[in-house]
Amino acid sequence: MKRLVIAVIVVALALPAFAGQNPNLAIFLNTEPDGSGTNEVCPAPGELFHVYVCFDRFGPGGGLLRVGFRFDRAFAGFLLEQQSWFPGIPLGDVEGDGMEVTAGAECVSPGGNGIVVAARITYLYTGGPGTITVLPHAYGEIADIALDCNYDIDHWCVASVASHGFSGHFGVCAPPPGRLTPLDGDCELVVPVEAETWGTIKGIYR
Repeated sequence: MKRLVIAVIVVALALPAFAGQNPNLAIFLNTEPDGSGTNEVCPAPGELFHVYVCFDRFGPGGGLLRVGFRFDRAFAGFLLEQQSWFPGIPLGDVEGDGMEVTAGAECVSPGGNGIVVAARITYLYTGGPGTITVLPHAYGEIADIALDCNYDIDHWCVASVASHGFSGHFGVCAPPPGRLTPLDGDCELVVPVEAETWGTIKGIYR
């Protein structure tokens, strides 16, 4: 009977960790909507430039229904426009509490390049070097949460040199920020159940 109870607990604890379609979801910023550009730009003062918010590392059949993010900008200029590339109505200010994009009833799936573009942010540059750092949405119920096509919850992390060969953040006439936030990493977020919970389970039955 004790073994049966342990088995049930293991299954119950394993389900939340592996329920989502996109357990290794990564966010990164790019100069091109297909993710083929770079994460660094140096316009002349008075010029406009676009920053595309991209996601990749989707699981099989994965996609997005809702996701949020926030920018910490450290260069001189003006935010002119934030445009969602999802069919739903966008909410929030990307440089305030954060921006949330929604797909409505239609889940947004990655294209042939494996990427989903969530938004295009347009800036007027006025001079001086600086950066854009990607952060979780300020609202805890949004934060780094990504809702997949099955309405299950995944969490994104910021693309890193280890996972993508480049930083997911953005540089403006300066190198992009490196490992600055706890979400920067290799985007392998799934922790094996036995490593995270097995010690606790054994402790219950000692």
